[in-house]
Amino acid sequence: MPLLHHLAIDLGTTYSVAYLFSNDSFLMEPTFVALKNQNKTPLAIGLEAKEMFGLAPKNIQVIQPLQDGVISDLEVCRCFLQVLIKKALKNRKGIVRNVLFCLPWGTTDVEIRAYRKQLELFPFSRIFLIREPYAAALGAEIPLDAPSGNLVIDFGGGTTEITVLSLSGVVKCMSLKIGGNAFDQAIKQEIEMRHHFSVGLKTSETIKILHGSVAPIEEDYSFDIKGVNRIYRFPRQSSLNTADVRLALETPTRKILNGIGLALESLTPELITDISNNGATLVGGGALLKGWKKKIKKRFNLPVRIPPEPHFCVIRGMKKVLTNLKKYKPLLEE
Repeated sequence: MPLLHHLAIDLGTTYSVAYLFSNDSFLMEPTFVALKNQNKTPLAIGLEAKEMFGLAPKNIQVIQPLQDGVISDLEVCRCFLQVLIKKALKNRKGIVRNVLFCLPWGTTDVEIRAYRKQLELFPFSRIFLIREPYAAALGAEIPLDAPSGNLVIDFGGGTTEITVLSLSGVVKCMSLKIGGNAFDQAIKQEIEMRHHFSVGLKTSETIKILHGSVAPIEEDYSFDIKGVNRIYRFPRQSSLNTADVRLALETPTRKILNGIGLALESLTPELITDISNNGATLVGGGALLKGWKKKIKKRFNLPVRIPPEPHFCVIRGMKKVLTNLKKYKPLLEE
């Protein structure tokens, strides 16, 4: 009898994660595909393709098949999924019986059909869909069935989802088209406008990860960056301060905080009381950006919890679902 595999896939705008239940292994890859322009043949997928971003010649195109959490190129998305699944299985023999696929809360029926169409191209026995807030809450160890309100903020690459959950349901969910990519773009624009210096988006992402903060830090410091002087048009090295980076991040940070405020304003006093006690739980890769605890605490007077490895919370929640499909069936869409 062939070995049965169960697979979970969290397809993200910037990074995608696959989990193979039979081997209890995770695979994380950047959601990038490099194509030859002439015949659209995939040259590289994942980390290898991301490393080509901004460096490829004219005959090679590096694409992100998802924009703001939505498939923007169906054919490229299929290529990416094919390689992601192949890498996750690592040439293991057997049948992939159950596939659990994660959907953003705001996904429309048209988008769901697009996702399902992509998945049906593969020889899976059964396809289950789960909404991201449920998976994120389960991965963050939030008891979904408890009669208590919980606030989960999921910082993704293309979107930020602000969700209030209670009694195994979503009371309120706001999806903002602001995520890690918007923060990278904000840093790039700030450097160009204020310092007359150009850097690539990969450099902006590195600056955000290493030196970014949305709240004041104990002591600001300067660091060197390499790019192009916009006046002389020559490669140069320049100095940047962490205060400059924080200033660049103010606008997208303010928009996310305003979204949290709008979500809280619409709640009943009972739910607000629960959230005041339970606090906010931050998940997703953007939760690792320094200063969110301090910023949210100051603005809303809420305790903030960031689980270990918040970027794996969604896939950990999906792992729980695969472990007990019968228990979590009410959360699934077939």
